Amino acid sequence: MEYVEKLIAAGRPDLAAQLKAAWKNAVLISAKEYLSGEVQATDSAIRYFRCTEKDPAQSGIPVGASKTGGYPDLPPEIPYPEMSGFTRTFLQGYMEGKVEVIPESSMQLLAQINLRELAESGADIENRLPKTGMLYFFYGHYGCDVFRSAGKPNNFDEVQVDTPEKAQIAKVIYWDGDLTTLRRTAPRLPYCCGIIPGLEQERAIGFRAADEYDLHGLSCFEREDICDILEIDEYELSVRADKLLGVPKTVNPPYMFRDEISLIQMVADEGSVVSYFWAIDEQALAGQDFSAARFWEDCD
Repeated sequence: MEYVEKLIAAGRPDLAAQLKAAWKNAVLISAKEYLSGEVQATDSAIRYFRCTEKDPAQSGIPVGASKTGGYPDLPPEIPYPEMSGFTRTFLQGYMEGKVEVIPESSMQLLAQINLRELAESGADIENRLPKTGMLYFFYGHYGCDVFRSAGKPNNFDEVQVDTPEKAQIAKVIYWDGDLTTLRRTAPRLPYCCGIIPGLEQERAIGFRAADEYDLHGLSCFEREDICDILEIDEYELSVRADKLLGVPKTVNPPYMFRDEISLIQMVADEGSVVSYFWAIDEQALAGQDFSAARFWEDCD
């Protein structure tokens, strides 16, 4: 914690204690290549999945390895995640009277994390995540959680859902079983709105630890004093990157509840600044209940 030591050396142990309490272990996601059967890490910690022109079928990424994009490696007992079709009628504004019909669609794989690979990297310093199994993150790419208003009268829209059990735009799955049963699984249905930019091709990933600091609990004066002494801008205390854990880096204020931590942040520039997040309650994470993870997204 270099910054904490600098504050102590500057004669501000009070600020050093506050910054230390604000420390978060971030696990930055970085690219790696499989070359001639060997793994070669890259230096990049962000924008890792736009760096390849390889055909996914020829990428050399082993089944069950950590990666972004492409098709997921699923066991036989887990079906490919899908999003329900729906009919949405707009009730006011310039869209008033418009009816939008979206067919049932397949979600896209944002990332699959081989938790043994993560554990072996040593990047999860606080040992928050399981040591074995697979963690999958899927997104339907609709752009907003339209299903929140399904069946609930409001003044803005009316949503009729085709398949209630699939009424979600994002899904996280934790599975801990025999990795030899995993198979690269193609979606049954087309994606909702085309492929998310950056996920056209799969990309092997690795992990490295980074120190981040969440200053949201400090006053503006305390934050200014810390940054002045350290001669840095506040944005340098966390990074907008693809990462597990750490501090959410957003354009707007983070959509986090008390006792929640950031499970993952994925960044995608789609003509605007977009980040996808899953947050999870501390107790749910400790109990490995990833079904309790909550999806949210941030856009400028």
